[in-house]
Order: sequence, then structure tokens, then C-alpha cells
Amino acid sequence: MKIYSKLIILLAAIAIISSCAKKEETLTPSNINLTYKLPQGNNAFDQTIVNYYKTYGSYMLYQFTERDAYWTPTGWKRPVLNDAAGSWSGIDVAPAETSAVEAQVDLINKSLFTLYPAAFLKKYLPAKLLLCNKVDSIYTTFVFTPTYVTNKNIKKIPAFYSYDNIYINYGNSTVAQLTAAEKLAFLARLNQVFFQSINERGMILPSVEFMNSADYASTNSTQAVAYSKGLIANSNNTITPTADWNAYVMAMVSLSEADLNRSVVNTDKSAAGILNATKDSNGIIKKRYAIVRNYFINNFQVDLQAIGNKARGL
Repeated sequence: MKIYSKLIILLAAIAIISSCAKKEETLTPSNINLTYKLPQGNNAFDQTIVNYYKTYGSYMLYQFTERDAYWTPTGWKRPVLNDAAGSWSGIDVAPAETSAVEAQVDLINKSLFTLYPAAFLKKYLPAKLLLCNKVDSIYTTFVFTPTYVTNKNIKKIPAFYSYDNIYINYGNSTVAQLTAAEKLAFLARLNQVFFQSINERGMILPSVEFMNSADYASTNSTQAVAYSKGLIANSNNTITPTADWNAYVMAMVSLSEADLNRSVVNTDKSAAGILNATKDSNGIIKKRYAIVRNYFINNFQVDLQAIGNKARGL
């Protein structure tokens, strides 16, 4: 009887533990917004933002919290002073001024949305586009004599990628005063950041044809050696196919065909001149460039080089 009673108690305990475990599996973290409410206001441009969300599935937010901007799975990314090193780094942002949002959204449409098929944007835009009054890159400069001092510095930038969002600048009165050159610089930066976000999330991987078109097994003693093998990512002995693929993508969206075809010394680590024989001594880079460009055209109807040309005003 005692054995039977103990068995009943043991089974009951197991049932209770199992029940608790199932309940715990359904819990979600508190105070975390998993979705956002649109529209955020009753302005004329709010319906435009709603329509963009319906088309592309990405939230354009001109009202957002610090958590929306700075939270990532690996930590809080708001710039803070590193007490140990006495240095600063990171990106500081603030929500857009409501009076500037309509012009800012129009600028984003002309600089990003109109350059891609809707299906591509719907699949590859990050969850959030944060419309900002400022996007400041925070960095440190050092003074060593007569006394060691660190100084916090700020550089205003058009856009930046962080985890599940893109910070976008010019949500202020300057949006109406941008010169043609500044608009081109904004277009260039925004598209570069867009592809950085795609690359960082590993959403478009190198094709088999691309990976098989170069020697990744041997090391590269210099950048010139890497170029001779068709590798354009910055040489650090070895280069991975993914890093190289991303470098080709960024070369096309950042530079015009004229930039890529001009002669640049083969010790230069930028993408400028990669299609010229000075860097492309064996003609392999040009073949691999075509593989990447055609891959995006054939699979996504996106001509990366057309974006780079447009960013250069062509």
C-alpha cells in the first residue's frame, strides 16, 4: 500500500512539473513591442506611410522609443563612454520633426523605393525604417601630449543600419534645403546601408557559380595577389566567398561603371578600378562581376550597377 501511495505522489509531482513547464513555454518577455501601430498620427502623410507598410511590410516610424532604436540581441547600442578606455563609439539618433516627415518620406521614396521591384523590398527591407531628426556617428579622437586626453566627436551621416532597422536622417528643416549633390550622397548612402543590412542578415548568399569561380583555398600575401585571383574583398591572407560576394555587391551599388573601369594601382584596397586591367590582371574580376550582376538581374530584376550609376548622377 505504501509503495502504491508513493507511486501516486510521484506521478502527481511529475504532472505538476510538466504542467508548469508547458506554461513557461508560452510566456513572452514583458514590455516588448512586437508590432507597431500605424498610423502614428492624423497628418496627410500618415496614409502614405500606411500604404508603404501595406506594400513593403516595413514600418516607417517617426515616433519611436530608445528601445526601438538601440536594442539588439547582443546588447544596448546607444553610444556611451567606455570608462576603461575613455572612448566613445556608436550611433546617436532622435525621432524626426513631424513638420519634416512628408518631405523626408518623399525623399526616401525617390532615393530607395523607386529603384527596386516591390517584391524585392517586401522581402529584404528590415522590420523598421526609423525616420530621424539626426543620425550622428559618435567617435573618439586622442591627444597624447602634453597630457593624454580623449575627445568625443560627432559626424552627421545620412543613414545607418542596426539589427532590425535603418536609421534615416533629414527629418528636420534641412530636408527642404538639400542640394542636388547632397541628394545624390543621400541616395548613395541609403542604398549602401540597405545592402549592408541584407548582407549582415545573411539573406542573399553567394551563388554556387560564384563560389566555384575563384580560388579561396590558398592565402593571399598582398592585395595584388588577391586581385589576380578575382578576389576583391580586403586581403587578410584568406577571404571567404561570402565576404567577397558582399564586396562585389557593395562595389556595384557604391560606384559607377566609369569608377570601376578607371585605372587604379593594385595596392589600393577600394573597389575603384576593379574592372581595369591594372587590378584585374587576369580578367577574372570582370567575369565574376558579371556573375553577381546577372544573378541579381535574373533572380530579382535588380540591376545593382544601375543603382551605383544613379548614385553618381548618371
